Amino acid sequence: MLKIKLSIFFCFLLSFCFAQRELALKYETRLHTYLTFKGSLSPFIKITETDARVYKSNQDKLNDNPEFIIAYDEIKTFEQLVKNAPNDSIEAILKRKGKTKWSKKTKSEIQILYENEDRDASENKPLSGKRILIDPGHIAGNFEMSVIEQKYLRFVKDSVPNLPVDSIHISEGILTFATAQILKKQLEEQGALVWLTRDDNKTSFGITYQKWLSTRKQIVLDSLLECGAMEKTKYNKLKKEDEKTFFWSFFRDHELANRVKVINKHKPDLTIIIHYNVDEKNTDWLRPTDKNFCMAFVPGGMNVDALKGINGKANVLRLLLTDDFPLSEKISDLTVKEFSKQLENQVAKKTDADYLKDNCISSSKQGVFCRNLALCRLVKSPLVYGECLYQDNKNEYLELSKADKTYYGINTNTRVKAVSDAYFNAIMQFYKK
Repeated sequence: MLKIKLSIFFCFLLSFCFAQRELALKYETRLHTYLTFKGSLSPFIKITETDARVYKSNQDKLNDNPEFIIAYDEIKTFEQLVKNAPNDSIEAILKRKGKTKWSKKTKSEIQILYENEDRDASENKPLSGKRILIDPGHIAGNFEMSVIEQKYLRFVKDSVPNLPVDSIHISEGILTFATAQILKKQLEEQGALVWLTRDDNKTSFGITYQKWLSTRKQIVLDSLLECGAMEKTKYNKLKKEDEKTFFWSFFRDHELANRVKVINKHKPDLTIIIHYNVDEKNTDWLRPTDKNFCMAFVPGGMNVDALKGINGKANVLRLLLTDDFPLSEKISDLTVKEFSKQLENQVAKKTDADYLKDNCISSSKQGVFCRNLALCRLVKSPLVYGECLYQDNKNEYLELSKADKTYYGINTNTRVKAVSDAYFNAIMQFYKK
């Protein structure tokens, strides 16, 4: 009997050790193949058979003196902390944790942070209770704002032979918002809880860029100066800049950071980031291009800047240890396939654009690339950052410029509806049981 019990114990032990090695191998592959760009994260993170360790420096790694450790049996608690606690709480709790295991008391405190709020699944619909956040890229609700953002096309007869009208104006911000509105209605019909990061030509702050300049610019700059986050020289320079220069030197990144806050505040199960692309080599986008590709971006390809502060390190570990990365890859793969099907568009390869070759890492799925974009890196949910087509393609621009169809009360065109359908179909497949 004793021999049998010992045999069972050793079989269990071998099975456990094998499972631990499999986990370690999975995390090693994810870290070095997809998340780190040219090995830049490697000096600060170590994967063992039992845990993931984060270090302040490469010397600390050599001395095995980690800043904090997350054991594999602590991943669920860690995920609840990172996704639900405010940044100052995350930092304080991880500092307190250090190299030790979490106590039952701390685990209970973190569990309280996890709230399944607003998840009314009483309706028998496919997406009942699912929380989905849609981010319509950019902020332009009119052509003037798209010029400030530099996210527009303007084709005129002098440069485009056989143009059927005097000029064609296309604003990416208008296209993304129309797509988001239609997609929101489609998802709500299936029972989902859906939010948008912005409304029409408003920013994620709930007001237009011009309104923000007149009511909040001075307050924000003063605050940053007073707390030491901005030097006086830069403060004086920003105060004098015109609205277009200021948009690019300050507001764009400031508003992007706020989008991240808006998205994470809603604790989405899935985030859809909508963009329309252009041919990078089509100089000034004044005439059509023959090229047309679809693609999607997921988290990854990160450099050492992603590890700034404990919160940055915790966020990198979230992508390493939780299911956010593989689920992002899954929804992105489904979306790219739907783009290609609905739009009859080519799926991009790494050689089809310089930014794909130089700044991205190919995921395991065709047309899905790991890219160190702020929204990809900082949004705390599975996500797809979609680039459905080239607006300046010779077969696209005329259709995209139209507003001759109405869907859910939204005046737009058949191409925008096809893009929305692609996202919708991908989401339905993603949640298919």
